Amino acid sequence: MMTAIRLWFAALTQREQWLVGVASALTAIVVSIFGILLPISSAIDQAKLDHDDAVQRRGRIIATVDPAQKMEMGPPSAATADIDLLITQNAAEKGFDLVKSANSAPGQISFRIDQARAPALLAWLTELEGQNVVVRSVALRPGANSTVSVDAQLQMRAP
Repeated sequence: MMTAIRLWFAALTQREQWLVGVASALTAIVVSIFGILLPISSAIDQAKLDHDDAVQRRGRIIATVDPAQKMEMGPPSAATADIDLLITQNAAEKGFDLVKSANSAPGQISFRIDQARAPALLAWLTELEGQNVVVRSVALRPGANSTVSVDAQLQMRAP
């Protein structure tokens, strides 16, 4: 095959050989640019954009998770009497009848409410979070007359 191409090229005039040589060089340049360099450059640029997106996404996740972990892992900031008083008074103001558990850790309170309206209860728990109280656990069970019975454990967090 190569010998046939050489014979064909040798049969051309000098002017035709120059034209075929220039056309071959231009073809090689176009193939190199559009077939190799531009796809590689595009892939590198896309990889940089993907990396930047991943770094920003990681930063947003860390910014969201770190405060939550610090809140959760922080030491209790108030004594047991303080949280007992706060929760008991707040519950009485909202009309909830608390039955407190005696086996709570310092800075925590465990209680039961036999009958409560779910929307009012959830609004109260959300309001308590604004007063540096974290809901550690809550269990809602359906009761009579569209009410729920609640077992919950709350903890004070650092302001």
